[in-house]
Amino acid sequence: MSARPSIPILAETPSTDGGCSACAAGSTGPICRTALGEACVATELSGPGPELQRLLAALGQRLGFAPEAPELGGVRRLHVQPGEVELHLALQARCGAAERAEAAFDTLRTLLPDTDIYVMPVTV
Repeated sequence: MSARPSIPILAETPSTDGGCSACAAGSTGPICRTALGEACVATELSGPGPELQRLLAALGQRLGFAPEAPELGGVRRLHVQPGEVELHLALQARCGAAERAEAAFDTLRTLLPDTDIYVMPVTV
């Protein structure tokens, strides 16, 4: 029997670049830090104040964060201009990224039916 090389399995380490610290270790597996109430980074907001507040309230209700603390929901950037909205979310596949991005898009599409909507993942 020939000796086969071992393939080491390494645990993923949290980000050290000042961004989102990815998922925390839990007793049953990874837990998204935002679910623990830990912020990723401050959210960059641009656009008309009342419209930003309206969108953040709806996104917060759908994604489970307080509108005054969008960073807890992984919102990195929300840019609103006439005819276009751009939302950047800090997402990881193992933390339900696809579902959260789809929920955010559906929420924005419902509120802004005649607007180009871009939901973009931020690499963490």
